[in-house]
Amino acid sequence: MTDVNSPNYKWIYTYDYAPDSVWDPWREPDQDLSWIEAEAEAVAARVKKRSLSAFILLADSHFAYNGTWDDTMTAMRTLTETVNPLAIIHLGDLHDGLLPLNGTHIIETKCIADMKSLGLPLYIAPGNHDYNYFRGNPEIKYPDRPQFYTDVVDHKLRLVFIDSFDPRETVRYGFTEYCCHWLDATLSAMPEGYSAIVFSHLTPLIRLQAWAKDIRNRQQLIEVLNKHADRILAFINGHNHCDHLYNDLYNGQFPIISINCAKCEYFTDHKPEGAVVPERRLGDRTQESFDVMQVDTAGKEIFFTRFGAGTDRVLRDHKAYYI
Repeated sequence: MTDVNSPNYKWIYTYDYAPDSVWDPWREPDQDLSWIEAEAEAVAARVKKRSLSAFILLADSHFAYNGTWDDTMTAMRTLTETVNPLAIIHLGDLHDGLLPLNGTHIIETKCIADMKSLGLPLYIAPGNHDYNYFRGNPEIKYPDRPQFYTDVVDHKLRLVFIDSFDPRETVRYGFTEYCCHWLDATLSAMPEGYSAIVFSHLTPLIRLQAWAKDIRNRQQLIEVLNKHADRILAFINGHNHCDHLYNDLYNGQFPIISINCAKCEYFTDHKPEGAVVPERRLGDRTQESFDVMQVDTAGKEIFFTRFGAGTDRVLRDHKAYYI
């Protein structure tokens, strides 16, 4: 139940902070964080049941001063010491996109430096808030690399990252024609025996999100995905601030998987049908919510082990399931 009188209400039940917001500190500096270590041990035990390489996967951290980002970093750092992931994957919305550009650069620089301090490669799919566009912010920014890929050669795996927002367009959410052609070429050029995972901040289907009335070039993108469906393991996105598994694509070869928000937040409106919104609380394991993703390209399986709020999931036989 939502308790509007709770001192945590302003943190957990809101999703957009005004740039001039000033909040009282929500905890004491010496608050016990033993729950992070306990959760890391529990997650590592589940991950180590499978001898598969791992990635840290998170989305929608929406950095806020006096927020929980430092705890998220502590959680990832603690987990990294035992799981030894290959890389960190962030599916966008590092911040709220409300500040003057200088302030935005300070936040992005901090968040990126924090994640890189774990000594791992970092891959980011740009989110709509990362454009610094919201509430009429005039100091818009654009990603340096709207789309890119990296190969995990030992696993014959190609990780593909595409952009999904442009405030210059009439239909802001969506994919450029160039992106669709680039994705087609990138998947066509995969070496023999490789599989791909496609990452984006936004889902390619209108019904799988609740914020946009249209998605630019969605049909063109789906045609590219269908063309290469037998070599795609999954399409994975953020943006929805919930967990969501969609197994009903016409091609039947891979699911669309939405990842819950790393930000400590709990609201159930503006969600697609079938969304799972795990309850969040400050100061215990449910404050955090991100995944350790393990990929078995030979068996065409992906395992998502949840740190914090939410449930583990698995992709098997072309379908995704909660476990």
